[in-house]
Parts: sequence; structure tokens; C-alpha cells
Amino acid sequence: MKYNIPLILYVVLQLVAFILLLAGTPSDIFIRTDHGPGYPTICLTLWGFKTDCSSRHHTLTIDRTFGACPPRVHRFRAAQAFTIISILVYGAAFIAGLTLLFCCSFLRLVCLALNIVGSVTLCVVWAAMAVTYNKADGPQCTRLSEVYKYGSGFVLFLIAWLLDIINIIILLLPYTGDLVHEDEKSESQTAPEEMEMAQENAGRA
Repeated sequence: MKYNIPLILYVVLQLVAFILLLAGTPSDIFIRTDHGPGYPTICLTLWGFKTDCSSRHHTLTIDRTFGACPPRVHRFRAAQAFTIISILVYGAAFIAGLTLLFCCSFLRLVCLALNIVGSVTLCVVWAAMAVTYNKADGPQCTRLSEVYKYGSGFVLFLIAWLLDIINIIILLLPYTGDLVHEDEKSESQTAPEEMEMAQENAGRA
């Protein structure tokens, strides 16, 4: 089988994007900037508020943290749901791409569809967080940008989304699918030839 460089690149990038997405899900989305030296870093994740960002446990849930800010809570809830959907979609795209390396050229369209869906779902996540960061949701809900900065989780989501966009471009390249089709065609043609040669050798023996 011929090495399909675009597809190998697709699978590698998809795996990296999937890992970044998994790593970003529990990580800090926003980090508080007004904590003093020597004190634990305060942060917000998709799932709640932490007085110590290095801890695995949340001090407050999103509902309790922004109880007076229903629009903000709704955006966090939407981001949580779309993050889980994105993980499933990115994982499925990686498995489909890995299978496409060896057979089943029709999976190219499946991968393309999954990457398009993934680009939309993950865009919802980081866009919702960007709006939350820059928008005031009432007198008691000032802009998070006043006391927070973007954290590693937000950056990881953004990079994973950009890798997804790159993979969509790779799948749209005409030779990405042609090479898979040629490999399948050559393998289907060589199989009968090998059988005929085996039969001839058996007859001579």
C-alpha cells in the first residue's frame, strides 16, 4: 500500500486535536489576575470556581458562582454540553481517519462531515467563553476581563479548533481521496493475479 502523506498528516493532527481537547476540558478557562504573590492561583473552569487552581476539586459550581447572572450560567452550560459533544466527534474522526489509512475510501466523506461538525461545536465553546469574558451581564455581573485573563484551557480549545480547520482543508484536497482509491484498486487487481500465479505453480508441481 502506498503511503498517503495527506492522510497520515490528517490522522496525526486529529489525534493531537483530540488530546488537546481532553486536556483543555478540566483546565482553567480564566485565571484571576489580582491574587497576591505566594497565594494559590484562583481560576474558573467550565465546571466551576477554584480557590486553588492546582486542586482537582471545585470550591463552587458555576450555578453558585454566577447565581445572579443567568445569561452567564446558560453560556457555561452550553459550553459544557458542546465540549462533551466535541470530544465524541473528535474521537470518532480520529478513528475514522485511522481506518481510512488502510481501507474504505468512503470514510473520507465521513471524516469531512465529522470535522465540519466538530469545528462548529468547538467554536460554540470558545465563542461562548469569549463572550463571557468580554460582556457584562448586569450590575452584579461585571466583565470577567476586569479581574481575569484567559487560561490554558481556552488556549487549548482554540488550538484544537484551528487543527480541525486545517484537517478540513486537507480532506478537501483532491489527491487525499484519490490515493486511497488507487490503493484499494491496485490491491483488488493484484489479488486475482496472485491467485492465478499460485494456481499455475500448483499445476506445474
